[in-house]
Amino acid sequence: MQRIGAGTLRGRVLRPLPAAIAGLRPTGSKVRGAIFDRLHLGLPDMVVLDLFGGSGALTIEALSRGAARATMFEQHPKVLAHLRTQLREFALEDRVRLFAGDACELLRRPVAVLGGPFSLVLVDPPYAITTAVLPIVAARLSGGLLVPGATLVCGYDRATRLPAWPAGFTVETSRHYGQAGVDFVRWDGGSSR
Repeated sequence: MQRIGAGTLRGRVLRPLPAAIAGLRPTGSKVRGAIFDRLHLGLPDMVVLDLFGGSGALTIEALSRGAARATMFEQHPKVLAHLRTQLREFALEDRVRLFAGDACELLRRPVAVLGGPFSLVLVDPPYAITTAVLPIVAARLSGGLLVPGATLVCGYDRATRLPAWPAGFTVETSRHYGQAGVDFVRWDGGSSR
């Protein structure tokens, strides 16, 4: 059973995820707590983009801790239905735009349609596809979707060797929590091009 760790929704229990969906791996409470403890001073009024919605725990935690609004992507129909129910139960539907589809394709949409520009991006794909999607995600995000100084939080299997982030992105720190690795990345590339 997963709970929201802090903020206005502290202690609220997240719904269990649909069973038997390959690659679906909720971010554990220890890792989630460490991520948001590091970000806590910058969270108020942030605009969040969650590229791989999954359980919704990361986005809901961000909103609970003061983020203004969020956009979430999810391509699996059962998980999408799960997210809609979770957001409705927590009365967050008016603060979250939920898009159905592949993150790499959805990032082609205009920034205004997506609800950006974004100041916090959560990149926590299924571990099996992390190295394939990171270069695509970075290239599309750098095309005007981010505010200057935006933070990206990238989760991965720490046994995986990640591709280098392209120019404009700086890895500020990397943390390991058991099998999970988390990079905190800053967008230095300036305003939209």
